[in-house]
Amino acid sequence: MYTTNTKQLTAMRRVVYASARAFVSPRMEGGGNPVNIFVSSGPTTSDERVDLAKTCPWESVVIENDTESSNNSGSLPIFHFFMPSGEEVSFCGHAAIGACSFLANKKSIISNKSSTEVASVPFLTAVDGAKYNSRVMGNEVELVMGMQHYETECNPQSCSLKDILSELGLDMSDIPSSDDGISWPTYINSSVARRKTLIPIRTADRLHAATPPLNPTKFREMCDSIDDSTGIYLYSTFTQSEIDGSVAKGSELAFECRQFPRSSGYPEDPATGIAAGALAASLHKRQIIKSRDGIYRMYQGTSMGRPSKIQVKIGGNKSKETNPSLDISYSGLVVFDSLSHSDLK
Repeated sequence: MYTTNTKQLTAMRRVVYASARAFVSPRMEGGGNPVNIFVSSGPTTSDERVDLAKTCPWESVVIENDTESSNNSGSLPIFHFFMPSGEEVSFCGHAAIGACSFLANKKSIISNKSSTEVASVPFLTAVDGAKYNSRVMGNEVELVMGMQHYETECNPQSCSLKDILSELGLDMSDIPSSDDGISWPTYINSSVARRKTLIPIRTADRLHAATPPLNPTKFREMCDSIDDSTGIYLYSTFTQSEIDGSVAKGSELAFECRQFPRSSGYPEDPATGIAAGALAASLHKRQIIKSRDGIYRMYQGTSMGRPSKIQVKIGGNKSKETNPSLDISYSGLVVFDSLSHSDLK
């Protein structure tokens, strides 16, 4: 359960600061991807938002036009997504999930009570002005998005798959063979927001044998050379019953994943919504591995001791056209760890 800590300062604008974890695994403790959420009672400048983001060791979101804080009932909340460096980005899946949960459950979070409310939370993204909607059911959030899916093959002349694997402590023998007749998305850049490079690994054991980049500078240059990839997303398959004995779907496959970002201030990510969405979109394009309920289940963060679960459902265009428009639904659990209040100086 979260704790509350209040600083009394002299400025007029009160900032609510919440620390949360999104895409938490329901069966294992300590998981999820951390995000810091800031809500100001008044307008913030670009410099102020960057300064807030730089106080965080991971991604953050600054919310403007929160109707309850600003009394601006005619405007949708605007989400500013940030990396720890202070770089503002167009979208961050787990940050959006956390922010929507906070806005829907703010009263119960502040009063330190659990919530079972169902609410709709629409919002705008600051960078591109896109509008999205979410459905919040207690601590579970479903985020529905209409996104364009882009996919390109990586140029091996710029950087080879072998070199990428070597930098992560793997080799070409870790790539699955084609004996099963499935053409897994291999060494391609897939994007529903930012480019992620998809690489299948033959077993979960070999996936967890991968190590963070040996040389971060070299790794960033490698990612830059393959069309400015923002990270390498390794994935392997396993049956659902291997990780969740309560689900009687032993023949259905889920995915164990790991994401090594190009340069985010940390070597590995415990849950990456846009990467999970990119993988699901590329699998959907090839019409492979469909569960009975149409949900792709991605598990991540296991090797970090921060197990996470991301559920992705793809709808819309089912053709193999080049850049189809898809309806992408993300869902996951959110846990709040701390809450504080301060004033902007």
